[in-house]
Amino acid sequence: MPEVRADFHAILTEDELMAFIEDMDNVNCEFKLPYLASAIMRQAEFTNWPFRKLNHFKEGREVLEDFIRANPNNIEGRYIRLLCQLNAPSFLNYDNIDEDRAFVNKNIETANLTADYKKIMLFNIKKHTNK
Repeated sequence: MPEVRADFHAILTEDELMAFIEDMDNVNCEFKLPYLASAIMRQAEFTNWPFRKLNHFKEGREVLEDFIRANPNNIEGRYIRLLCQLNAPSFLNYDNIDEDRAFVNKNIETANLTADYKKIMLFNIKKHTNK
């Protein structure tokens, strides 16, 4: 998972995004799903077709929401959903922002994550909140 996390946050281009999605086939861990779901949604950034943009978003959202329903206390699922919501256009009505922000803030200290990754999570939430 440390490699999945690092690779996810390093994605800048469409080629990197597609390579990340393909590489997820080789990761045998269910906790990769929030990252994969977000990557599927991010494909919308690289297409000009509105219908295709919406399909990428819906597909990724479904994967992410299924993961969170099955793992409601997983901080990474909530963190990734929060990042997606902070970056999604408001007309998509994808808004659990306050709930997810509160969950992450409440649980980050006790999460089974490295101190460095906790800092990355908090930095990214703050960065996207202050846009």
